[in-house]
Amino acid sequence: MKRNEQQALRAERYRVYVTTHRGMARLNNEDNFTVNNISKRLESRNTDFSDVYDAPLLAAVFDGMGGESKGEYASYISSKAAKSLYFSMKATPDAPIDALAAAFVQRANDEIRAFLEDNNCSTGGSTMVAGIFKNEIIYPFSIGDSRIYLYRNEQLTQISKDQTLAMKKVEANIYTPEEAERSPDSHRLTAFLGVDYNRQGLAAQYYEPIVMQRSDKLLLCSDGLYDELSAGDIRDVIRNHPDNPTMALVKAALQSGGSDNVTCVLIEREI
Repeated sequence: MKRNEQQALRAERYRVYVTTHRGMARLNNEDNFTVNNISKRLESRNTDFSDVYDAPLLAAVFDGMGGESKGEYASYISSKAAKSLYFSMKATPDAPIDALAAAFVQRANDEIRAFLEDNNCSTGGSTMVAGIFKNEIIYPFSIGDSRIYLYRNEQLTQISKDQTLAMKKVEANIYTPEEAERSPDSHRLTAFLGVDYNRQGLAAQYYEPIVMQRSDKLLLCSDGLYDELSAGDIRDVIRNHPDNPTMALVKAALQSGGSDNVTCVLIEREI
């Protein structure tokens, strides 16, 4: 390989911040995350770290549901499937990203269903938000109501779309977006990993790829963050805490009530 080609391969590097906390009201943490081949240990209630990664990079957040340990295992299973997606990316760098992502989604769903059936559970699953960073482009996708935000030019934009009954009613002009946020339907999911009982195919929502600018930050979070903080609050915390943004976000959510597990993964481009 020529020297300039080697330099080009090294010219995309990201700083990743991760913080997850069980919150002030929960005994366990049903959230999980994946950064390449790293995830939260199942028994760990709280985690905080940051590190630098070269592209290609995979980052994801999972929020389990189902009560007792079922949600915790569902998000853990999802995080392990995401690690397999990362290794597939490394092994087949020219493979279409949407095909790799679709295989990951179905694998996570099938493994959650198998776990639930083996344990005689009728309910359980996990939301998912993820971003693949490659060739200076972010490929975001999601299932459920965890969220993806883009912080650019000191403004915060929600990239993902909640898959909830509330959003269905917004689309049907039954709710306004503001009413949807306050409604009891706001967390009634219409899709999640584990919902595909018959294993006939579960599709993620794919969003427009984003060209990653040097000052951009991508935030992946569970609902424990945005249930406690408004979009304006989230923007201000990111703006005012550049050195430890996810720790500051989680701390702010805890101070606002911390009624649920909360997980934040923030990625910013370094070079």
